[in-house]
Parts: sequence; C-alpha cells; structure tokens
Amino acid sequence: MENRENRFAIVGAGPNGLIAARAFQRGGLDIDILERHDAVGGIWNIDNPTSPVYESCNFISDRASSAMVGYPMPEGVAVFPTWHEVRDFIRAFARDHDLDQYVITGKDVTEAYPVETDEGQRWVVKTSDGAEALYRGVVWACGLQRTPYLPEINGLENFEGEVFHSNKYKRIEQVVGKRVLVIGAGNSGVDIACDAAMAGKTAHLSVRRGYHFFPKLLFGQPIMQLLSRTGKVPQAVTPLSELTEAEAMQLALESVGDLTSFGLQKPDHEVGATHYIMNDQVLYQIAHGHLEAHQDIDSISGKTVQFVDGTSAEVDVIICATGYVFDIPWLDPKLLDWDEGSPKFHLGTIASKVEGLYAAGAVHFPGLTYMTWDRLIQLAVWDAKRLMTGEGQEFRDEIMNYNPVLKNDNLIKTHRNINQYDMAKLMAMTDELQNRYGIEMPASAADDFYSRSPAEKLHAATV
Repeated sequence: MENRENRFAIVGAGPNGLIAARAFQRGGLDIDILERHDAVGGIWNIDNPTSPVYESCNFISDRASSAMVGYPMPEGVAVFPTWHEVRDFIRAFARDHDLDQYVITGKDVTEAYPVETDEGQRWVVKTSDGAEALYRGVVWACGLQRTPYLPEINGLENFEGEVFHSNKYKRIEQVVGKRVLVIGAGNSGVDIACDAAMAGKTAHLSVRRGYHFFPKLLFGQPIMQLLSRTGKVPQAVTPLSELTEAEAMQLALESVGDLTSFGLQKPDHEVGATHYIMNDQVLYQIAHGHLEAHQDIDSISGKTVQFVDGTSAEVDVIICATGYVFDIPWLDPKLLDWDEGSPKFHLGTIASKVEGLYAAGAVHFPGLTYMTWDRLIQLAVWDAKRLMTGEGQEFRDEIMNYNPVLKNDNLIKTHRNINQYDMAKLMAMTDELQNRYGIEMPASAADDFYSRSPAEKLHAATV
C-alpha cells in the first residue's frame, strides 16, 4: 500500500473537486485529485461516459454569475455559456492555478474507509486498477448528477417504445422525426423538450405540478441582473434600486404572464418551495404549437400515455428527466448521516460520524454556485488543517454542534428537495463561521481571496 498519509484525496476533477483543490492548497494542505475518467471537467466533459450533458446544453447561470472566486469567465464566451465553453473554462481554471499536476486520471475509487494506525486515524483509498493508498482524509467531489432517479410510473415497464433517462440524451438526432414525451420539468427536461419540439414529429412535456418560470433574459439583460437589482429597466418601469428583492422577483414573474394560457398548471407554492424553471424557449415552443404540456401521468399502455387530466398522447420515445439519486457507492453507509435516503454532511461539508471525510458540492441551491461552493469548502479546509496541526481544536465541538436552519420551511416534499438549501442562509452561516471562529471566507466572486495568503488575512483581521 502506497503511503500518502500526509495528503488528502479529492475524488473528482470537476468544478467541485477543483474548487476544493485550490482551497486546500491555499490552506497549505497537500492533495491528490483522483479522476476516474481521462480528463478534467467533470460532467462538463461530454466525452465522459457518465456525463449527463447534451450538445444543446447551456449553463443556466449567465457568464458574470458563473465566475470562480477571483477568476471570471472570459468576455468572449456566450452570455449563457455553451457546455463546451464551461468545460474549457474549468480546464483553464485548473491550468492557470497549477492544479493539473495533482490530477491522476484513470483512478476510479471503489472503496474508502478509515483505519487506525500508530500515528492515528488514516484513510485507505482503493481504486479499480487494484491500487491502494493511505491518506489523511478524503473529499467527495463527484457531483450530484451521477446516479439516475426513476420514480414509479404506472405501466412504464410495458411501454412498447423506447425509454431512457435524460442522462442518456446527447444529441438532437435521438428525437428527429419521433413522437417524444419528456417527463419532468427540471432545466434539462425543458431543454430536451425544446429539442423534441424543433426536431420531433410531435413533442409532449409531462409535469406533475405548476412551476414558476423565469426568463433567462429580461429587458435584454440576464435575469440575475434584475433579481440582484443591478440591471437597468425602461423609464416606464420603477427603477430597480427602488424595488425590494421580492418586488424585483415579482416583476420577473409577471413578465412571463399567465402560465395557464400555455396549458401549464398554475404554481401552488411560493418561489423557493421547490426548484423553478429558467428557460425562454419552452413557452415559445408551446405558444407556437410545437410542444404540448400535460399534467402527471396516470398510466401507460402500448404506446399510449394517459394523463391525470384525462388527455392522452401516442408516443414513440419517453425520456425521463426525473433527477438523480445522491449516493456515494464507495463509502460504507454507516460512516454517514442520512436524510430521507440521501447522505447528509454537517453544514454541507463535514461528515459527523468520522473525522477526515468531507464533501464538496453536496447541496443544491439557486444562485451563485461556484462562489457559494467555495465558501462552504473553507470549513473543510479549516477542519483538515486542524487534523494536521491541532490548530482550532478548541472550537471543533462547538462547530459540530452548530445547527443553523439552512433550508426554507416551505419546501415541498419531493425527491429533488432533499438536498435543496437556501443560498442566503448558507451565506449567513459561512459569515457566522468567519466572524465567530475566524474561518476565512471569500467575500464575493470578485474577491482577491486567493492572491492573499492566509497569514495576511489573519493579520489584517487583528489590526
């Protein structure tokens, strides 16, 4: 067994793993990044056999909102970057921060477990090539879109056409000339439904409830500029600076209009009670007769799909855009806490039952994804440094007993919402960790956090 007991194994070389790697490096911690495929990029490397990305996929967030801390997306990419622009951005991030040297490709982790040694607890990490190595700790960074989730659908097993999960959808040729039904109105589901509307013989979208729809662009600007009240509006509209956050959100929703006029159900919940849809094309395709919206499925027989509202459709292909299961197959479930069948990490990043186990990107939230993930992983960096040096040990028990509310209390009980957190609450929690315990956090995506050493930051805080 190779002895790497003074290093941390980061499992996954996608954006989560690379964000974690840079943060651990800043903390003075040595790392290996174990990537089971042949290149950096995670899900955005469409050549990965398990990538759920498809050729028509674009980032949901706009270019400005998708920056890494201190590392913005270049001006030359699309306002809503294409999948290959996101992939290239992630690879450039790894290259420009000298992270490539720590990436070991072809390392598919099959098992990881803690062991006691003469020097204390360490972690054994095994990979599919038969290798074993001893590490100080492990960071899960494999992404939440890995294992497809398929809910029970009456009659689906007897469908006489083609059925597959959306993670197997790659290109528009898969729906050309076919009668297509997409189940699920997540962001991938509506994208694929729009592909089917453009290229299929007929296209149908089944959704079990009404969802809030936001346009990607409003007044010619990315929606985040309006929601953050930093954009511009016509003179006839109240200036954004005079609107509350709730009023700005209501303005965006009202710009979409009455969803029932498109054959969609009216949302029966507040914004934030479940995921919302950010897509300009799906309502366009419905309005032009290329896509038909339906309610939940009642039953399937042959190629006929019956919906709960009494309507039906004849289809050749059913694409299940029904989400993913959060699982970590290479860990003993007894090492983890669980919430409704999903792994749960304390404050989104630290395992409670065993030391030296962390997660990068283990929670969903709408908003500034990369920057928020970066703030969350700083807690893991703090704890990993504690393991190596003993620094901060006096705060450990207090932090592990710190349990702020991180979810909205109005969340609808769905599989998708098990790991759905509120970004404002996550930000407040990380602010509290910084103020109370001195755990350093980047203030924003524009912060020069990574160009300052931790010592400089600490010194500045004591002056």
